[in-house]
Amino acid sequence: MAYLNHNIPPFSAYIRDEYLYNHTKGHGNFSFCDVHAVASLERRALLFEVLLPNGVNWTRRPLHSLVWKKDAPQHPLNIHQYWDCFSPYVNVQVRNRLANCRAELVDWHGVKRKGTYMFTIDWSWENKSGMLDTNFSEDPEHKCAHMFRMDEGTFFAYPNNRTIWYDDAFMEERLEGNPGYLIDQNFYTVENTREDSITDDSYFTQWEREEPDQFNVNEDSVTTGYPNSTIPTNGESNDTQEQTPIGPIHQKHKKE
Repeated sequence: MAYLNHNIPPFSAYIRDEYLYNHTKGHGNFSFCDVHAVASLERRALLFEVLLPNGVNWTRRPLHSLVWKKDAPQHPLNIHQYWDCFSPYVNVQVRNRLANCRAELVDWHGVKRKGTYMFTIDWSWENKSGMLDTNFSEDPEHKCAHMFRMDEGTFFAYPNNRTIWYDDAFMEERLEGNPGYLIDQNFYTVENTREDSITDDSYFTQWEREEPDQFNVNEDSVTTGYPNSTIPTNGESNDTQEQTPIGPIHQKHKKE
């Protein structure tokens, strides 16, 4: 997983010139740019890298410095992005099912704005042995950030629970209000949950059972310890070729 910086699907935009002059001048002016990478610092807003036509490459520009329409409205940064970055370990991916989908984003005032999906930024915590994980990147409260090209000319980065998607061929009844869903506070795992089972070291493991019929074995195989679930050798059929058992099992004895 990438650390700190990650390439993104590049897109063209305008950067507000005041973000090139430390807000001392350039207000109301714009420079064309290609946006091509993102930086993720924990508890900081997403920061983007832009290449200008004059040969200058600027790093760590905030999302509200970028527009695709020069007459786009100016919002506070906390309208453009809902959560800070969860971790410096960052991943960027285009969700195929969401590609080019339209969506309605709900800001913290309840205002809804429409845009088109671009890509998704997500976080984890890779340095599990070297540093204490104090963030929420792998917690049930975790959020990803879907990037959107907004109709108004801006760019937004919003989580799932602030996004209502459009799909003409799939969604028949879109949300009109809060459906009452709750955050799942569980951690899901399957290992170390089978309290009464044992395995062996064969390639195909045969599980121990109480009775021979639970092995699905025939009468002749009970004394040899081989199940009748076997695989042929040399690619030949079960009828003409000697069988190889699928893993050893504990020998069972016929009942008198």
